[in-house]
Amino acid sequence: MEVDYENLLKDYLVETRELLDIAEESILDLEKEYHPDHVNTLFRAIHTIKGNSAIFDLPLITSLTHSFENLLNLKRKSEVKPTSEEISLFLRCLDALKDLNENGGNTNESDIKDLISQIEIFLKDPEARSEKEEKPSFGLYFLPKKKSAPSIENGKVEVKDGKMLIPKSYLKKADHEHCFLFLVKFLEQEKDADCSELMNGFSSFAEILSHGHFLNGGNGHSASNGVHKNVHYAIIMYSGDKESLAKQSPVSLLSASTIFTPTENYVKPSLVPKGESSEQMSPARQSSDSKSRTKDIAAESYLKIPLQLLDHMINLAGETIIVRNQLVQKIESYDDPSLLSIVRNLSQLITSSQESVMRTRLQKLEILYKKIPRLIHDLEKTTGKEVELILEGGEVELDKNIIDSISDPITHMIRNSVDHGIESPEERIAAGKFRKGKVFLSAYLRGGNVILKVEDDGRGLNYEKIRTKAVEKGFFSDAEAEKKSPEELSELIFAPGFSTAQSVSETSGRGVGMDVVKMNFQKAGGTVSISSQQGLGACVIATLPQTLSIINCQMVRISGMLFAIPQQNISEMILLDRKLISFVEKKEVYQLRGHLLPLIDLGLELGLSKGGRENKYVVVVHTEKHKYGFLAEEIENPEEIVVKPLSKDLAKLNLYTGAAILGDGNVALILDISGISKLLKLQANTKEELRSNGRQKQDNQVHYLLFSCGGNLFGLHSKSVIRIEQVDLNKIERMMDREIMQYRGEVIELCRLDRYFRFQKNNGIPENTMVLIQTNKGKKGILVQEIHNVVNEIDALTKNDDQASGIIGSGIVLGQTVIVIDPLIVLDKISKDLIRNDFHSE
Repeated sequence: MEVDYENLLKDYLVETRELLDIAEESILDLEKEYHPDHVNTLFRAIHTIKGNSAIFDLPLITSLTHSFENLLNLKRKSEVKPTSEEISLFLRCLDALKDLNENGGNTNESDIKDLISQIEIFLKDPEARSEKEEKPSFGLYFLPKKKSAPSIENGKVEVKDGKMLIPKSYLKKADHEHCFLFLVKFLEQEKDADCSELMNGFSSFAEILSHGHFLNGGNGHSASNGVHKNVHYAIIMYSGDKESLAKQSPVSLLSASTIFTPTENYVKPSLVPKGESSEQMSPARQSSDSKSRTKDIAAESYLKIPLQLLDHMINLAGETIIVRNQLVQKIESYDDPSLLSIVRNLSQLITSSQESVMRTRLQKLEILYKKIPRLIHDLEKTTGKEVELILEGGEVELDKNIIDSISDPITHMIRNSVDHGIESPEERIAAGKFRKGKVFLSAYLRGGNVILKVEDDGRGLNYEKIRTKAVEKGFFSDAEAEKKSPEELSELIFAPGFSTAQSVSETSGRGVGMDVVKMNFQKAGGTVSISSQQGLGACVIATLPQTLSIINCQMVRISGMLFAIPQQNISEMILLDRKLISFVEKKEVYQLRGHLLPLIDLGLELGLSKGGRENKYVVVVHTEKHKYGFLAEEIENPEEIVVKPLSKDLAKLNLYTGAAILGDGNVALILDISGISKLLKLQANTKEELRSNGRQKQDNQVHYLLFSCGGNLFGLHSKSVIRIEQVDLNKIERMMDREIMQYRGEVIELCRLDRYFRFQKNNGIPENTMVLIQTNKGKKGILVQEIHNVVNEIDALTKNDDQASGIIGSGIVLGQTVIVIDPLIVLDKISKDLIRNDFHSE
C-alpha cells in the first residue's frame, strides 16, 4: 500500500504547532513558579517533536530538540527553578522550532548551531552554574550531590542557612508508597505550644514524618495584635494533591510546598480501605483516573475535518435556507393547513440543522488567549515594565475565520496598552499606583454579538497632546480642534499615520497599527471604539458578530426597494407621527420620549424615486456610539438570511455589509448601520456603557403609552406592555361571552375597556389594535382604536383616592384629558365581571 506522505506531513506540522503551544505555556508557568509537572510537560512535548521530526528527515529540528531535551533532562534531575537566562534560552529555542516548523525544516543553519552551542555551555558545567541559579519559590534546597550530608543519610531533618535538608529515606518512602511529600509551615497556637493537637489533626488523614520549630533567625511572625508567634513546620506524606491538603488542614497554612510527586495515574490499592467504593476515593486519585479516562474519550470524540469541507457544508446550509424560505412563501399561498403544518415542521428541522452546522466553525477564544501571555512576557523584557495579565471570557465562541482575522488586531491593542498606556514602575509608584500595571482582556456575549475589551490601568489618553498633534498633522485648524469632544479626539487614534509617541520603539510609534485594527474589525463585520480617563487608563471596545454566514434581519421597504436591517442593531419600530418631526440645522429630527432622534430618509440619500409612496414608520437603530431612525414605507416580516459578499465597488461605499437572496428570488441589500452613521457624519449620541447614576435615573423614569378608545384618551405604564400589534377582527372568536384569539401558538383573551368603564363607542373607528399585557395569569390583550405616543410625564396628574379601582388618576396631555389606568387591575376586574355575568346568566 502506498503511503500518503503529503497528508502525513500535514498532520505532523499541525501536531507540532499544538505541541509548541503547550511547551510555551509550560515555560511561562515555570518562570512564575517551579513545579516538576511543568518541566515534565515541556520535556514530553520536545521529546515527541524530536521523534516525529526524525521520521520525516528534518535534521535541524531533530538536532535542536535533542540538545534542548538534554538541557531539560538536567533541569528535571536538579529540581531547581530555571534562571531568567535559561527561560530566555528556552523561549528562543521554541521560536526557532516554530520558524522551522512553518518553513518545512528549512532556515538559517548558523542560527540553529548558535542555539545548540549556547545549550552546550549550560550543559558543560552544571555544578558551577547551579550556584548562580535562582532559588525555588518554596525555599527547599538539596545539597549538591558531590557533597555528602550526614543529615540526609541519618534520617534527621536539619535547617541550615534557611535551607531545609530532606532525608533521602523520606523520599524513598514517599516513592514506595506512591504518595505526595509536602513541607507545610504554620503559626503555633497559643493553647497548643508544642502543636500536638494540630499534629493529631494532620494524622487523621496523612502521615507525619517530622515536625518542629522552624528556627531561622527572623522567621517569626507578628500577629495583628503585636504578639510574636513562632513558625512551625511539618513534613507530611499524603495521597492527595496540594489543594486537597489545604482543604483538610486543621490550621491555616503559611505555605505548602511539594517535595515529591508520585508517578502519574497510579492508585495504590493498599491505600483504599476495604469496602470503599471508587466514589469514596480521595479527590486526587479520582482526578488522576478521570484525567486518563478523559484522554481516551478525547481521542475518540474528536475528528479532524478539512476547513474546505466545513466551508462547503456551511454553503449548502445557506442554500438550503434560501430554498426553505421559497417553499414556505409558496405553501402559505395555498389554503391547506395540514400541508402548511408539515412545511413548518420541516422548516424547524432545517433551522436546527443549520445551527448545528454553523457551530462546527465556532471555536473558543481560549485559542487566541494562549498566545497573549508570551506577548506580555516579551513586552515586559523589551519595555522594562511590570505587567499583570488578566484574561476573562475564554469560553466565548467565535467563528474561526473571525478569530483568525482579529488575532493581529488584538496583538496591536495589547502592544499599545503596554507601550503607551502602562507607566514604568517608578512612574506608577510616584503616581500612587501599584508597581505592577494591569492589562485586562475580556469577552462576553450581548445581543447576539461578542464584545471584546482591552483595558489597562495606565496613564490613559492625553487629549491635549492628541489635539496638538492633530493640528500639526493638518487634521483640524486650531479653532476646530478646540471644539472637538474627547470622543471625537479618541477617534483620531484610528487614523492612518497618527501617533503621539515621541520616538519610534521596537513595539510602536510609527503610527501604524490602530488603523489596521479598525480595518480588520470592519472586515469581520464589527466596530471598534476607544474610551479613556486621563491618569486612570484606557479601554478599547470591539463589537463582533459570532458568525458572518447567516443572520436574522428585519426586512423594510424604503422608496419601493427592500432592505435588510440586522435585528441586533434595531432598538424599536414605531408608527410615524409627523407632528413630532422638527428641524435642527436643516436636518430632520424626531422627538422620541423627550430626546431628539436624527431621522434619515435613505431613499433621498440614495437618490431613489418615491413613486407616490408615503413613509409610515420609523425604524430606530443603534451602534456603540450612534442612535438614529430610518424612515420606512412598510415593515415586512423578519427573515433568516444568508449573507452573500458584495462586489468591490459596493463594498467601498460603507453603506452595505452584504446582500441576501430572498425566498421569492429577489435580492436585498443588508444595511451597514455603523457605516451609514459615519458616512453621514452623525454626531455620537450614545455610549457603550451608561454611568451607574444615569442608568438608575433612566430605570426609575416612568413612560406612559397613550391610546384612545370610544373617543376617550387613556394612558398606562409602558413597562407592562409586551407588544403592540394590529389584529384581523375576523380572527377573533367568542367563547362563553369572552373574546379570544390564537396568537403565536397561544390563546389570548381580549378585553375591551368599554365593558369596564361603560362608555359608548360612537365614533365608528374599529378597535383593531391589540396592546399585549403580561399578567400574573398569563398574557391578555386590550383592544384599542388608536395608539398615539409614549410620553415621559403627564401634566397636572391627579392621583385617584381609590387605587383598587384600577384608575391611577387623570391629567392633561396637549390640552386633552387622559385617564391613567393600571392594566393589571383593570384586566383582572374585567375577567371577574365576565365570570360573574356568566354565573348569573345560568
